This record gives sequence, structure tokens and C-alpha cells, in this order.
Amino acid sequence: MTWLTPWSAFWLLLALVPILLALYILRLRRARQLVPCTSLWTEAAEDVQANTPFQRLRRNLLLLLQLIALLLIALAIAQPRIEAAAGRGERTVLLVDCSASMQAYDGGGGRTRFEAAADAAMGVVDRLHPGGWFSDEGGQTMIVSLGAGADIVQPFTGSRSVLRAAIGRLEPQDTTAELGDGLNMARAWASEPNPDEPRALSEPARIEVFTDGGLIDLDDVATRDNPIMVHLVGEGTAANRTVQSVAAERSAEDPDAVQVFASLWNWTIEPRDERVQMSLDGGAVHIEDVRLPAGRLDEDGAITPGRRDMVFTPATRPDAVLVEVRLIGDDIFPLDDVAWTVVPARESVRVMLAAGTDSMMARAIRAVPGVTLQEFSDDVSSSDVLVLDRVDVSILPDAPTLSIDTTLPSSMVSWNQRRGAESMAIGDFRHPVLRGGSPIDLWVGQPQGVAIDASVRAVLRGENGPLVLAWEEAGHRRVHIAFDPARSSWPWDPTFMSFLVDTLDWLAWRSGGETAGNGVAGGSVAVRLPEGVEQAVAISIRNDLQPLRGRSGGRAAWGPVTTAGPWLVRWDTPQRGHSVVAVQLPAAIEGDLSRPEQLMIGGEAVDNGASLGRSVPLWPWAIGASLLVLMIEWAVFTRRIA
Repeated sequence: MTWLTPWSAFWLLLALVPILLALYILRLRRARQLVPCTSLWTEAAEDVQANTPFQRLRRNLLLLLQLIALLLIALAIAQPRIEAAAGRGERTVLLVDCSASMQAYDGGGGRTRFEAAADAAMGVVDRLHPGGWFSDEGGQTMIVSLGAGADIVQPFTGSRSVLRAAIGRLEPQDTTAELGDGLNMARAWASEPNPDEPRALSEPARIEVFTDGGLIDLDDVATRDNPIMVHLVGEGTAANRTVQSVAAERSAEDPDAVQVFASLWNWTIEPRDERVQMSLDGGAVHIEDVRLPAGRLDEDGAITPGRRDMVFTPATRPDAVLVEVRLIGDDIFPLDDVAWTVVPARESVRVMLAAGTDSMMARAIRAVPGVTLQEFSDDVSSSDVLVLDRVDVSILPDAPTLSIDTTLPSSMVSWNQRRGAESMAIGDFRHPVLRGGSPIDLWVGQPQGVAIDASVRAVLRGENGPLVLAWEEAGHRRVHIAFDPARSSWPWDPTFMSFLVDTLDWLAWRSGGETAGNGVAGGSVAVRLPEGVEQAVAISIRNDLQPLRGRSGGRAAWGPVTTAGPWLVRWDTPQRGHSVVAVQLPAAIEGDLSRPEQLMIGGEAVDNGASLGRSVPLWPWAIGASLLVLMIEWAVFTRRIA
């Protein structure tokens, strides 16, 4: 048991107990009285005794009860409490998981996991900074939120009220969350919280993490020398189903027809019957009952979700349209029961081609539907995509670029000697440029040797290195083919034309997936502004406002975007207008609501703080007992008076 303000109780007793005793020892001198007969001499003698200034303290039940009540009040002012196992510490960092899965309603008592985590963090603050009515004790504590990034919500402070207010400001995000950035930030601040007042190094700060176990980098994080404690929230056994992805595209034969695809996942080991609704611009156009196959458990207890892919009947929509696919019904995680995508109005993509004397790419590009081929000029801003077919440039073009068997002055890609011929390819089907498929048996003659950094994706990889690259640099998307397609078997494969269509769409930001009008929560999203418009505002379904600035006729981007769902981008000058952006939830990661019994960080088991409990204050019981004693004292006094 810990006493928070013992000296306050001591000084109170020192001041009040002598006063109470004096009331029973001292007696006021009464006035002289005459009695008519000697039979009243006994009462007169007692009265004389009472008129003496001091008398011996006799047994008195009222005095005893009043002393007990005073002691109980002093006990309450001393604020005793039973400490939790961890007790108080000098420096502590609280990392609170604010990812999308924390919005699942299995935190107990109808709460979300995030609300349960915030409540647990409040309890830890009360434990670390008990504070009294006349003091504020405890060490230094910092609060960091884990979402699209690691953000310091409250730097180191010893104020319990400030820390509790900081926890109250936390909000969940529709993103994934990583532990590594939070740990690095915590270690940096714990070693030197105030650069203006350097101090000697001391013991490492204790780190307490509040999460459901869904942090995506647990295997890659090193715990090092910081003591880490994890507070796990959520049950992790409730059923969940997910609209994992939605894609839509216009038919090459009929550009006005919109074809919608959806992938539904079941995260339980039992099949489930669900009702699916597909809507266009808010109006339901298709409702269907489907059965989702059961998921499978592997040897480690991890679940592979059951998957059902759906293709909806094409609908005619010549203008831009917002597509929504929703699972009708309730579960504990409604956030991933719906997904959106935007299909822009069909527009011609302006492609500027810089090619050699004999260009096969010119004939291939002309065969792509909805493409206008332009002759090369110095004004690359007049095109949507610049194609460099075996043409070297001295500076990185200020335009989305498809480069073929050439060298770009890139800071992310370096060029080595050419490799020998290769006859195998492995494609990354998750990238939009390979939505139409990847070549299986591909022969390539003398591809370029390239070295890439972590921000560049090898979309197609050969036996000895990357063959097709995709990245973003200097504000524009880039795709590079590290070989001459004319010296390969790819042009005779059907996937070559689908790759070309998907690549031009991806570079021009016009197709489904991670393109203009679509994005993933936690990343950046861009929207094209019309001519004459340089400012706009983006409004989410939760009324989040994001001012935008961009070049007239160019693109405006913002991020990281932390709210999934449709965003309305509106501009008022010089003419009114709007467009819609669909931001997807990372459902493939956040839809798995299973919670481990023992969290592993960097391959090591960490302590679970759920068993610590909270510190229990005892002063309310002392106040209650003092009130009870005073009621008994009043009853005794009134009985004597009667």
C-alpha cells in the first residue's frame, strides 16, 4: 500500500486533535446560583466541579467516536492506495495502436478495441502518476500514437491531467500501423527529451504498448535494451468477413459500359452466407446472396481466409461513377464490410512517343483503345504519358514516363552492364500494371543490369535481376522496361498488350486500383484539377477537410490519408465543379482480427501487462467509514439529550 499525501494527514491531526481534546478538558465558568434547600447540595457540588478550568479526562463514548471520525478523515486525506505490480517508474513511453483493426467492437462492454486500449492507457497513467490532492507525484511519461506514422501526442511530462487529456485526443485511423517507428522515436526522446537541457544517461525508459497485436512489423523490430510491456485488447475470436478489394474498368468494345469486380474474404473456419450489394453513385443496381468459403488454419494457428471473387453484370455509365460493394449485415468490424472505387469518364490518353528509327512501340500504342499518339516535342506537359523507346535523356522528364531499354538520370535506379539472355519471369500480380496477367515463358535477350533501392518495385523479375520496374520520382510515376521488347518473346504473348494498356492507364491515373480517383488509406492520393483551377478542398465522409493546391490542369496530392471511403474534391473558382476520390481500407491486413495469446516482438516474447491490474484507491472507503461513524456519534448524542 502507498500513501500519496501522508504529511497532509499528519498536519491535520496535529492541528485538530488537541482542539477536540480541549473541548472535553476545558469547562466554562458558570454563574453563581442560589438553591432553596439543602437537598439540592449534591447537584450544586457537581456544578462547582464543572466550573473549574481543568478536569481529568473521563471515559466518553462521544469523544471516542469523534476521534475515530477524525482519524478516518485524515486517512482519506493521506490517500492510501494499493499499487499495481509495476508500480511507478521514472520514464515511461506509452505507444497506442490507432490502426483500423482497433475499431472492431470486441473490446468488452460494447466498446471498440481502441476504446479499451485508451481506457487501459488511462489506468497506466493513474498508476504511474498517482498524484494527491495536494501533490502530483510520479516520473516522466510520453504518449505516442501508432497509425499512418508515429506521432508524439504528448512529450514527456509528469502531469497526470495533461497525460489523460492527451489520451482523450487520440483517434483511430483507417490505416495499418508499425511498431518500429514508434520504438525509434521513443528511444530517441527517452535518451535526450530536451536538447536544450542535456542530462547524464540513465536507465532506459520503460515502453508500454497498447495494441490488438495487428502491428505489421513485429517480426522486424528489435527490442534491444528497453523493457517492453504489451497490453493486448480485443477477443480475437469473433467472426469477420471483408470486401477485400473492388476494381472496375470500361470495356474496350463499349467504353460506356462499366465492368465491376470484387473479392470477398471470410476470416473464419466456417463457411458463411452473405448478401452482397453493388451500387453506382449511391444507387443499388445489384443484390445477390453468396456463400463465402471457409478459411484454413495453418500449423502456426494463422488463418488463410476463404475467398470468393465476383463479377457483376456490366452497367452503362458514360460519365465518371463511384462504385460501392457492400456486405449487408452486422459483424464486429463494419469498417471493412464495404469498399469503393472510382471509374473516371472515358478520356483519350495523350501519349508522346520519342522513338528510334524503327519503333515497334508506335504500332503497339496505336492499337491501344482510347490513346492519342503525339509526335515528340520539347513541351512534354502537353501529353499525359511520355514514352522513351531506346532514347536517352539528360534530365528526368517532368511527366509520367514509360522508358524502354534506355538509361534514365534517376536517383533511385543505377545501371550496370547488360546481362545474358534469360528465359524465365516472375511477375508481381499485386501491381496495377500486371492486372491483365504476367508472362510465364518469357525469353529476353541481353537485358540491362539494374540496381534499385527499396522504393522501386520490381514488377517483373528474371533469373538474374529485374526486368520491369515501377516507382515514383520527382512527382511523377515511372515504368521502365529493362530490355528491348523486339528482342524478346513478349510481343507474341497476349499479356504484352494488356501490360501496355494497364501501364498507360496507371501512368495517366485513369484506371481502377491505385490510380487517380483511388488510393489506399495510409498513402498519398492525387486528383487532377481542371484548367484554370489551382485550389480545391477535399472532404471525407467524416467531414475531414483537406485544402489542396496544385498547378492549373495538373494534379494535387495530399497524404498520408487516414480516412477510408469516398472523398469529395470541390473547387469554386473560376468555375464550380467537383470530382470524387475513393480511398480503400487496407483490408487484406486489417481484416484479420485474430489476437495472439502471447505477443512476439523480434522473435522474443514480451510481458503482458493485462495481468497487472489497476491501482486501487482506498480513500473513498475511508470517507465512507468516517461518515458512518459520524452518524453513530449523532445518534448517541441525540439519545443522551432525550
